[in-house]
Amino acid sequence: MTWFALCWRGLLMGIVEVLPGISGGTIALLTQIYDRLVNALSQIAKFRTIDVERESWTASLRFLVQLGIWMALGFIVSMFTILELVNRVPQLFWGVILGMVVGVVVQLTQAVNNQDLIRFVPLGLLVGIPIVAFPAASIEPPLWMFAVGGICAFSAWILPGISGSMMMLLMGIWVPTLEAVRHIELTKLALFAGGLALAFAVVPRILSRGILRYRQQMLAFFIGLVASTLYRAWPWRSNDGFPELPVVGADGQLIGVVGCMVAGFAGVLFLMRLVVRDDV
Repeated sequence: MTWFALCWRGLLMGIVEVLPGISGGTIALLTQIYDRLVNALSQIAKFRTIDVERESWTASLRFLVQLGIWMALGFIVSMFTILELVNRVPQLFWGVILGMVVGVVVQLTQAVNNQDLIRFVPLGLLVGIPIVAFPAASIEPPLWMFAVGGICAFSAWILPGISGSMMMLLMGIWVPTLEAVRHIELTKLALFAGGLALAFAVVPRILSRGILRYRQQMLAFFIGLVASTLYRAWPWRSNDGFPELPVVGADGQLIGVVGCMVAGFAGVLFLMRLVVRDDV
């Protein structure tokens, strides 16, 4: 893979990771590096003295470091630019995200047979919808929740559909974790890091074996997870935060939102053209 191919994939993975509609795992799956990412994470968790395995371990480390640098840059850009759009023009912003999610689902379904789609997409929806629809916790989390949050954050990051930041937000530890970083609260940070380390050691191996044996079924399940985020990305909300239908004529941004949906969908199609041009 060329440095440019890895660059734009990493940037996109970092940018979307702060958004609840699409995760870094979704971008990795869509841009056809998900298998390589999972295998590299699984490989890094072990180290052997045999020269062949050592070379494989080193190659995996190099891939993750390079991808991680671009992801970090994309994350920083997203924090200072894209999140500002959420506050200024939320409906237009979510229109783009909704179009992107629909585009991702359409693209991913082309790689899975109809039988597995019928069997496993509903399962992904059953898992994903309760997560994205669950109201965010507002109470001060206990210390043990930071360890659980680390596990869930990493697992959500590597699974297509639900971002790690969204999972932390729903658990009520997103802001407390940021505050812990800001004030250097070592106990909370150590617990969170421990959860991340545990998930890092276990989850990639499970996914790597699962994809190797049940690729079609897992892809269909991932499609259900991605589709479940349509609930969170719906631009029109009631005062209570629940999705509602737009009122034609009363919503001055209706045409703009629809245009943003089309733009988001077109962006996914353009992304797929980049994927085809790259040698993965």
